[in-house]
Amino acid sequence: MKRAAHLLAAGFGAVVWTSAAVAADLPSFNHVTVTVVGDAGQNMEALNKYADDFTKAGITIKQVGATFTGLYDKLKTSFVAGSSDYDMVIFYPSYIGDFAGNGYLAPLDEYMKKQPAAIWDPKMDEVMPPYREIYCKWEGKTYALPYDGDVLVLYYRKDLFNNPDEKAAFQKKYGRELAPPATWKEWLQVAEFFTRKAGDTLAGQKLSRPFYGAAEYGARGFSYGWFLSRFASSDGIYFDENMNPEINTDAAVAGLQNMVDTLKFSPPDVLSYGYEELKNAFLNGDLAMVVQWSDVGKKTADPQLSKIVGKAGFAVVPGTEANGKVVHKAPMPVGRVLAVSAKSKNKEAAYWVAKYLSLDKSPITVAANWSGQDPYRLSHFTDTSHYKFPDEASVKEYVAAVEENLKNGFPDLNIPGAAQYIDALDVAVIKALSGEADPKTALDGVAEDWKGITQRLGADTQKKFWNAALESYRAAGLLK
Repeated sequence: MKRAAHLLAAGFGAVVWTSAAVAADLPSFNHVTVTVVGDAGQNMEALNKYADDFTKAGITIKQVGATFTGLYDKLKTSFVAGSSDYDMVIFYPSYIGDFAGNGYLAPLDEYMKKQPAAIWDPKMDEVMPPYREIYCKWEGKTYALPYDGDVLVLYYRKDLFNNPDEKAAFQKKYGRELAPPATWKEWLQVAEFFTRKAGDTLAGQKLSRPFYGAAEYGARGFSYGWFLSRFASSDGIYFDENMNPEINTDAAVAGLQNMVDTLKFSPPDVLSYGYEELKNAFLNGDLAMVVQWSDVGKKTADPQLSKIVGKAGFAVVPGTEANGKVVHKAPMPVGRVLAVSAKSKNKEAAYWVAKYLSLDKSPITVAANWSGQDPYRLSHFTDTSHYKFPDEASVKEYVAAVEENLKNGFPDLNIPGAAQYIDALDVAVIKALSGEADPKTALDGVAEDWKGITQRLGADTQKKFWNAALESYRAAGLLK
């Protein structure tokens, strides 16, 4: 229980549950069809894995898939049309202000209190505060249950970092010990050091193909999350309390420049890298370091997916040094929550499916290589029996890294209009990475775009929502 005590001391909850404590009896529905929509692929695989349980409960699941980057448009179009096509929706929690604020989602509080508790209670008191307070609630009501606890993690090749020849060469070149980078300045140094051409030697072996020091998400859609790693660690925040954009400060520009500079030590096609490409580049052994979502750690240990089994290390995302102290902030881009459509004709059944996935099966799902889900409950950190790593030490290192990054988490914007604000930021990041605009020009453009979005949505209303969001960030322990 040492880790449980650590989590409690950190303010991450008051009750610790184990997976054995969340087994539930199955309810009995009368042959109901629950239509579920979400981004297709590994994040909906749990619906297939637990299909027999849903059948036993009298529920047939109908799946509707969307693309990773097209989910918002698909859901928004359906909601605005007043459609009852979907019963349960899986979505990125940055949209909760939009969806709940516009009445598209059913409040879940009444279902959560139903009896027997073993069937209906999702045990939200053991959900980590960032996910419970920020991602699942809107204006004091619960509109969603957690499903995926995304946070970015630093992955590195510990076999290369521990190689005596590489350690000696790094010490000679930079005058310090080779170690996972603590700062974004060190990140560039390590990335430069490990970048090699075909024919060069790496850890005593002659390379048959190029090897790169680092890579990041370069494709349109979620590159903004990797920029936020730099921005947030320099004490950046989206807006000030009067809703004035803070996205183009000098520190923000320096952070985006650091991201641009990383391209020199990345694969030449990195601007096309989405989740899959970035994941595979590291698992195939082409990179020394990568910042990626927390589910990638599980996949490093699967010999069917990974060529670096037992060679991956897990660490805190680099930070920014100020006044002799390094500040770390790990963005929490995307994530997923489960909600019930306000127009659903099967709300009770849809809620139970969400609760069953969010609680009862979650210890298995977040540890499985077939899923994209990541820890979000205290029990996911205290009971690690479902994880499959080569050794117990690797399990502990992985879980500890996810926990530490989460303690330093930086949430996605979640107020109404979040999709528009974040899309404008993502466009600017891509412009800077592609050379279409320098970092300052790109971020100045974001600030102007954000002002326009705020005015269109109503400045006074947005200011109220933003200040409420700030309070939720503080309540979750992510901001002072």
